[in-house]
Amino acid sequence: MDYTILVNNKNLLLPDYIPEDLIEIYEPMGSKLDKTYINRLNIKAYKAFKEMQKDALKEGYEIFIDSSYRTYEYQKRIFDQTVKEKGLKHALKYVALPGGSEHQTGLAIDIIFKRNNKMIEEQTENDPEIKWLFSHAHIYGFILRYPKGKEKITGFNFEPWHFRFVGQELAKKIYIQNITLEEYYTLQKRAQ
Repeated sequence: MDYTILVNNKNLLLPDYIPEDLIEIYEPMGSKLDKTYINRLNIKAYKAFKEMQKDALKEGYEIFIDSSYRTYEYQKRIFDQTVKEKGLKHALKYVALPGGSEHQTGLAIDIIFKRNNKMIEEQTENDPEIKWLFSHAHIYGFILRYPKGKEKITGFNFEPWHFRFVGQELAKKIYIQNITLEEYYTLQKRAQ
């Protein structure tokens, strides 16, 4: 499996793309509109997440995976529903196109957390759990995929809850250089 695959609204996956090594995971999730949703994730990414979750708990932070793998069809439903409710302009700004969602890779996760026995579904960059993830996720092979101030580069608004498994080596490079996956690919092309 290519853990460095670049997926965005300019680099789309085919409708029949299904990643290998997906396992069903059992994490407390937030309130999902689609009750048929099953949380699945690449096995290596899940093992890395469990290590990160364990270490976060040592610091007093209870983090969980709210959303992970999505099929092309599931992402299409999300996109179409957003268009119906809020219009195409809004959907294009806030929701990945079908085939353009990293969730289809089985390597992306949306994080939620529990504080004071309550599941927190509306995360901000000021939450201590999110701050901890910002400074520690790379140790486990995850990157903050859509950082603040990089919206024009990623094509997505800042999402402090969305992390992507790329492996420890690349995650460390991206973290140290304070770049996005798109910028990493641009640097790789220039180096060739």
